[in-house]
Amino acid sequence: MLNMSPQGCPILLLLLLTKSVFCSKPGLEIIPSNGEIYLGEGKDFLCKSTVEATLKWMTDDEDIEDEEGRYKQKHIDESVRSLYVTASKIEPDRVIQCHAETESGEVATAEIKLRIIQKPTFVKDVKTRKEFDADSTAKLPCDVQGIPKPQVTWYRYGMAITPLPGHLSASADGTLSIEKIQLSDAGMYYCMAYIRERNEMAYKNVSVIVNAAPIVHFNTTNPNITSKSNTSFTCFVTGHPEPRIMWKKGDEEVPLDGQKYALSSDGLELTITELEKSDEGEYTCHAINHYGEHNTTLFLQVMEVSQGVGAGVITGIFLLIFLVTLLAVDLTCYRTRRRGFLMYLNTNVLGRTTPRVKLEEPDIKKETSDKSHVVNISGIDA
Repeated sequence: MLNMSPQGCPILLLLLLTKSVFCSKPGLEIIPSNGEIYLGEGKDFLCKSTVEATLKWMTDDEDIEDEEGRYKQKHIDESVRSLYVTASKIEPDRVIQCHAETESGEVATAEIKLRIIQKPTFVKDVKTRKEFDADSTAKLPCDVQGIPKPQVTWYRYGMAITPLPGHLSASADGTLSIEKIQLSDAGMYYCMAYIRERNEMAYKNVSVIVNAAPIVHFNTTNPNITSKSNTSFTCFVTGHPEPRIMWKKGDEEVPLDGQKYALSSDGLELTITELEKSDEGEYTCHAINHYGEHNTTLFLQVMEVSQGVGAGVITGIFLLIFLVTLLAVDLTCYRTRRRGFLMYLNTNVLGRTTPRVKLEEPDIKKETSDKSHVVNISGIDA
């Protein structure tokens, strides 16, 4: 059994502690712990040891050497070493390690998985405007790449386009196909590429133009309008490029004078004022562009206003009859009884004196007529 003086105990304890420190296994940490690097960018990784140690970076059990455009190492101090990794090209996922070894021979290793990622990126410049002829097959490419491969969705009017067999379909590479494209398919489309796990997206707008021959129709057919009134016809036209509009009456162009016949600013509405019987007939709206022409016709019938006596005329006639009758009655009164409206005008307005009425003769005649006759019978007066 080993005997040791009390003075030797602190020395032994110090030796044991020193050995414990120098012989302890180093702790390693790689910062940051996320090994994802965007393609075309670089990222700096630090290997930190809890004790002084010889540090080196390794991959596939081989030491990593500095390589332009790929790896660059730097010694920070006795416990830290950095590795700058540049993702200059697409590479498979790989594991890199930080290896630490102390003077006493203790070894430790930390590792991280390097993964090159890519944001959704359009490979080719998608045209912002594409033209197609009606009834042709339109293809709208959406060439996009990313790591992982982005999901491609086409939108129109803010809503995802639903495949329609025989008309709308999308291929695996993101190309949208429109079979027998029509004017109704024209408008703004946009392709969105989306990587769900990182919530990354990119999109491109495409304006689709459809060239087609004109199609013309009226909102009414064969109207019946009364004379002396106004009327308007609206010609509805589809087609691209925008068709040129021409109006005809029969076989002749409508004489547009801005008064009797006038057109709206877009030439689609014809207005006719103060209709007459001569305005009756066929009116044709004719549209033409580089892809064709089309027209449609309506027949305008003008109905004559009846020439019957109006209410005002009838009222005037009744008023005239009434006044004539009143005047006749008044005149009779004036001539016979010296009374009436004419008498009032004669005395109060014209200031003439009214002759006095003699009533003696009628009274005398009355008395005479009322007197008893005497009958002489046998010579005696009765």
